[in-house]
Amino acid sequence: MYKGEEETPFYQQLKDKIIDDIESGKLKHGDKLPSERELAEQYGISRMTARHTLSILEREGVVERRVGAGTFISNYKIEMDFITFNSFTRTMLGRGLTPSTQVLSIKRSPVKPGIANKLHISVGEEIVIIKRLRNVNGIPISIEESFIPYKFCPGIDLRITNNHSLYQMLESEYGITLVKAKEYMKVKLAEESDSKLLRIRSESPCVLREAVAYDDKGQSIEFSTSLTRSDIVRFYSELHLK
Repeated sequence: MYKGEEETPFYQQLKDKIIDDIESGKLKHGDKLPSERELAEQYGISRMTARHTLSILEREGVVERRVGAGTFISNYKIEMDFITFNSFTRTMLGRGLTPSTQVLSIKRSPVKPGIANKLHISVGEEIVIIKRLRNVNGIPISIEESFIPYKFCPGIDLRITNNHSLYQMLESEYGITLVKAKEYMKVKLAEESDSKLLRIRSESPCVLREAVAYDDKGQSIEFSTSLTRSDIVRFYSELHLK
C-alpha cells in the first residue's frame, strides 16, 4: 500500500479498500476475509495494522469475528424508518422480513413520577409494563419496554403472549388506535444483561429510542423505550424539501 500526498494511514487505506469492495459487490454478506497474516502479506503492512483495521471494522458492524473460524463480512442491515409511526410487526412484514417477538416479562406496578409525567397520569396510578425481545429473521435486534395505564387495557397482562402485536391487540380488543408518536433517540452502550439478550459484546453502541404514542383523540396511551443494535439496524428518513 502507498501513502499518498495526504499521508493516509495504512489502516485507513485497507479499511477503505474493504468498504469499496463491499459497496461494489465484490465482497458480500457472509464472505470470509483473509487472515491478519494474509492481509499483511497481501498489502505489505504489519500484522498489527491489519489487526487494527479489522478491529475498527468490527466495532462499526462491517465484519464479524468468529473464534476459530475467522473474520466474515456482516454488512447485513435492517432498515427502519424513524419518521413513519407504525407497529414493528407491520413494518417488518412490509419489508418482506420475518418478525418474531418474545415476551420477557409482564407486570403491573404503580407508575413512577417520570413516566407519569410522560403519560399525563397521576403518580401511583397502576400501569402495565411489558418487556419484549424483538427478532427479525431469527436475529435479536432490540429490547422494548412498553408502559401503558392499566385502565386503558384491563386484562392485557393475561392475554398478550409471544408474537402478539401489542398495537393490533390494543385496536382489536380495546378499541384503541395509535396514530402518532413523539420520539427521541440517542446512543447508549449496552449493559451486560442487554448484551446477552441481543448477542452482542458488552458496552456495544446501541440506539436508545424513547417514544410517547397517542390515539386518534390525542390521548397519550403508551410510553416505550427500545434499545436497538446499531451494527445491523440502519435508521433512515425521507424528507420532501419542496
